[in-house]
Amino acid sequence: MSVDPFLLLGASAADLVQAHPVDPGRVRPHRVVDGDGYKIRMLTMDAGSVMREHRAPVPILVQVVAGGIRFRVAGTEHVLSPGGTITVTAGVLHELEADQPSHVLLVLLG
Repeated sequence: MSVDPFLLLGASAADLVQAHPVDPGRVRPHRVVDGDGYKIRMLTMDAGSVMREHRAPVPILVQVVAGGIRFRVAGTEHVLSPGGTITVTAGVLHELEADQPSHVLLVLLG
């Protein structure tokens, strides 16, 4: 059995958004892919929804695909719009709040 050397997740941000609808009033993680040493999730967040302060067991990369969020980490709030990207070391407390319906790509490394 052969393994494809690539996996197209979406040809555009619009493709990623369309594949993962926002649930009213919710934060919802959608499994995109589990790879060798990484996992990719699409977080959909309705306006005003909050992913309360938590820790990831591995380093993470967070990128806003659509919408806008407030990302709080280490006592600082970062306002992220589409394309905004942040990394966080494993075990560091952080929180996300959506200012509008949002799609956030989460990559768990390790």
